[in-house]
Amino acid sequence: MFARLRGRNSTVREFNALLDPGVEYCIIPKVDAYTLGYPEAANDDPISPANNTLTFTSYSGYGKAALIEMAHVELGSLSFEKVEFLAMDIPPVTGFDVVLGWSLLQFMKVEFDYSVGQLRVEDVRKRVEA
Repeated sequence: MFARLRGRNSTVREFNALLDPGVEYCIIPKVDAYTLGYPEAANDDPISPANNTLTFTSYSGYGKAALIEMAHVELGSLSFEKVEFLAMDIPPVTGFDVVLGWSLLQFMKVEFDYSVGQLRVEDVRKRVEA
């Protein structure tokens, strides 16, 4: 699925995204986070890490990444403000630019209809407000 992200510097980029409910945070490569206005994503200094550095556990062990708040995320007609992303590199072999995890998916209802090859997403916040 395609996702359109707008960073804190108002730059907008489109990404090929993977929906993964097993990942706690959305993930964006460091270079893209930097381009979207998050210079702390480029800080790899182990002595004085950025204030928003998060330590996490993954299949490959412990890691550290900048936790940033993406200003705006669009998926088709759905729009979300202030979504948390980890700025860390994704192996190119995956074929995806970003991973959309629980920090965004918690606000969505996602339905896969394999019989017709269709994915439906709905903003559950709008249902609660109505």
